[in-house]
Amino acid sequence: MKNQESSSKIRCDIFQEIYRNLTNIKSKINNTRFPGKAEFAEELSEEVDLLLDCKEYSDLQFDCTNCRIIAQLHKKTAELIIKAKNLA
Repeated sequence: MKNQESSSKIRCDIFQEIYRNLTNIKSKINNTRFPGKAEFAEELSEEVDLLLDCKEYSDLQFDCTNCRIIAQLHKKTAELIIKAKNLA
């Protein structure tokens, strides 16, 4: 089981560093009441943009493709939280 977990990680130092930041920001979002979530969502969006604008991206690399998918999902999450704040 441990081998499966280690083999399923994205092998990219850029992703690993930014994903640690994303995890911290997501924790802040989850532990904050609604009006404050938007501030952290904007922070999340900025971090995700670093992944989406990665200079090392290659559509031929499986890790890059997975990173891009994860980044796009996080971007949509951030956008929804910000949009909800604007509707309130």
